[in-house]
Amino acid sequence: MTLISAIGLAAAPQRVVKVAVFPNVPAIFMDKQGEPYGFYVDMLREVAAKEGWDLRFVPGTWQESLDRVQSGEVDLLTCVAYTPERDRYLDYGQEPSFTVWSILYTHPGSGITNVLDTRNRRIALMRGDINGEHFRELCTQFNLSAVFSEYNGFSDVLQAVADGHADGGVTSNIYGYSQESLYGVERTPVVFSPFDHHFATREGQNGDLLAALDAYLRDGRNRPDSGYHRAINRWLSPQSKVGLPPWAWRTGLAILAALALSIAVAFTFRRKVGKATAEIRDLNRGLERELAERKRVAEQILHMVNGLSAATGESFLHELVKHLAQATEADVAFIGECLSAGDAGRIRTLSVFSRGVPGENFEYAQAGTPCERALRGEVCVFAAHVQESFPTCGMLRDQNADSYIGAPLVDSQGRTLGVLAVLHRASPASPAEVAALLRIFSTRAAAELERRNAEEARLLLERQMQHAQKLESLGVLAGGIAHDFNNLLTAMLGHMNVAQLKLAPESPAMPHLDSLEQIIHRAADLTRQMLAYSGKGRFVVRPYDLNHVVQEVTHLLEVSIPKKIALRFQLAPVLPLVEADAAQIQQVIMNLVTNAADAIGETEGTIRLSTGSLEVDRAYLDQVFQGQDLAPGAYVTLEVSDSGCGMTPEIQARIFEPFFTTKLSGRGLGLSATVGILRGHHAGLRIYSEAGHGTTFKLLFPASEVLGEAAPAPAAAPAPSGRVTVLLVDDEEMIREAAAAALESLGLTVITAGNGFEALDVLHHRGGEVDVVLMDLTMPHMDGREAFQEIRRILPQLPVILSSGYSEQESLQDFMGRGLTAFLQKPYTLRTLEQTVLGAVGKGPKDM
Repeated sequence: MTLISAIGLAAAPQRVVKVAVFPNVPAIFMDKQGEPYGFYVDMLREVAAKEGWDLRFVPGTWQESLDRVQSGEVDLLTCVAYTPERDRYLDYGQEPSFTVWSILYTHPGSGITNVLDTRNRRIALMRGDINGEHFRELCTQFNLSAVFSEYNGFSDVLQAVADGHADGGVTSNIYGYSQESLYGVERTPVVFSPFDHHFATREGQNGDLLAALDAYLRDGRNRPDSGYHRAINRWLSPQSKVGLPPWAWRTGLAILAALALSIAVAFTFRRKVGKATAEIRDLNRGLERELAERKRVAEQILHMVNGLSAATGESFLHELVKHLAQATEADVAFIGECLSAGDAGRIRTLSVFSRGVPGENFEYAQAGTPCERALRGEVCVFAAHVQESFPTCGMLRDQNADSYIGAPLVDSQGRTLGVLAVLHRASPASPAEVAALLRIFSTRAAAELERRNAEEARLLLERQMQHAQKLESLGVLAGGIAHDFNNLLTAMLGHMNVAQLKLAPESPAMPHLDSLEQIIHRAADLTRQMLAYSGKGRFVVRPYDLNHVVQEVTHLLEVSIPKKIALRFQLAPVLPLVEADAAQIQQVIMNLVTNAADAIGETEGTIRLSTGSLEVDRAYLDQVFQGQDLAPGAYVTLEVSDSGCGMTPEIQARIFEPFFTTKLSGRGLGLSATVGILRGHHAGLRIYSEAGHGTTFKLLFPASEVLGEAAPAPAAAPAPSGRVTVLLVDDEEMIREAAAAALESLGLTVITAGNGFEALDVLHHRGGEVDVVLMDLTMPHMDGREAFQEIRRILPQLPVILSSGYSEQESLQDFMGRGLTAFLQKPYTLRTLEQTVLGAVGKGPKDM
């Protein structure tokens, strides 16, 4: 039975496995007689003997091999790099079979020493090859426009370079090192994109082949004496010899000639032969060490890529410098960003890995450092004695660095964002390899910085828009409330003034009416602050010296704060003038000083007022006064600092909201009015505050081009004599009643109208009787603007006074140069009403 079973097994047919072969020395290729060779052939034959496979090798180009495995004409493909496109029709072995990287070759005298030199050059690539795709991506990242030509194999690529049909060609490192001397081409320092080779089959088929090869690779890579390592060493050791430079060949021939001659004169030349033989052995050992180092670097690159593939943001930056320090055996690795124009010439680190552990971030000036050169656009290498080249660089001295290698971080627009650098206490073994690593990963780091900056800019813009919308909506609400309150206060004040006139001075009701008038004026002050917050406050704008404005309010400031608080002034001796309403600016100063005094409380403290001048550019405004509508140019500054309790970020975010206050007796309108006044003056505001460390308000006023103060306004015209008839136009009945009573108490005749249509009807029938028109600006059906235009058309000389609960500045912007006689701000007193109305009679229209 045993014999029969053995005979049965011997007669069992072997599994036929078709393997695609393409020219890729020394991995897999066919000789001129059609025999397959290469370390992949050796590996497959070892597995085939164990698994009972009958290997059939199918020759062709790389692209043909890919097509054949996709169509099922062959069962197995070697040397396959993973790509998402290939993954759609291939299954890959789980275990990588070999790690390679891409390299650029040129012909002697091409002048190509780095990737930037390939701009507008002719570059040869193998059709369908991943090395060529990697080079296309590299050119895209650097915005390089090279001219690409595709060939069927690496041999055609190198031949095109040798013949001058191409300026450069891209191959894998193992093919290039083994064949470069045959074509007379030269390696360049452009080494990039390490990747793994895998065995691959058509998707869904021949999974048993991949399983057997995975088991072979797992076992073989862990045993130095395995068939896997024998195959690699057999084919890569000769590779180093084939790739010797021409001078090494000449030396070898000379040695052979010496050996031949030594047959006759062995004793004379024995020592020379021995010396030459030792040199060749040393050269071979050096090449072996180079190969081992390149393999180590490739493994490090692969390790870095795997470690960084899932990281983003701050995590990516930390992982990058850690892996970079480990891969380059650096004492310090860091990534730094160039600070904005406001701090031009400085670098701030974003992540540091120092001597095996994460380090603390630091900041330093670019000037006098090797980073200054690296930021110009090229990898900067100082392999040794870097501190001698930059004796004033504190950063190198602090890190005890002897070697510096740094690469610029350039974004997609060609802007330099920062630097990626490694420092060694002793010169690294291979500075060129370190520089190549930095060059590879600086592109990815720059992309991450660009993504982070774009995200921060988007969030900042969103916050600015939300803040502006919030202020605008609150301003509209505050302005509307103030307008309606002013109408109510106007009616109250009118009736009260009439009552005061009708009562005898000794009447017991007079003190109460006087108190009521004071209360109404305080209510009017509140509405003015609300209008100021909305940016619609009344401004009498003239050129002022800010120092004079501060000095005029000094006495009031001193009596408004506790005696334990010292008031200090640091006023610049000479300041440009500013266009301002002095009363409003003094209100701002009072608000800030009283708030500062409240922040100091009952303890001793200091409030400091400082003035100065400043010339600012757009970068400074974007950084310090971001989100505020300020233009670059000359400004006058006012700072109010205190030694008080400071503010938390949460309180800072709300201090300008109306009715928000931290005081028990506060109304929450002081700072709200302040921000509105500053907005009306096109001024900027910046707050520096920290809980427990005081607060500083920095104000920025645009400097005026006026050299002297404006002349004072002309005195009011004297009141006319004789009977005066006033056409009073207002849609609020309570205001018509109050104003009519007030005017009649002055001895004036009053005709009333509820809107613009009624006013025009009165003028049409009784226009000759009317001496002056007092008209509200905001009315239904026909408002004051439309009615004013019609009055100007039919009675161009009739004096017209407009009145509004909004400010003069807000209300009159549509009437400049159109002949408006006067403006009366609500609420108004009987005296103000008398002066305005009687002053307007006889004036006629004027250019306001």
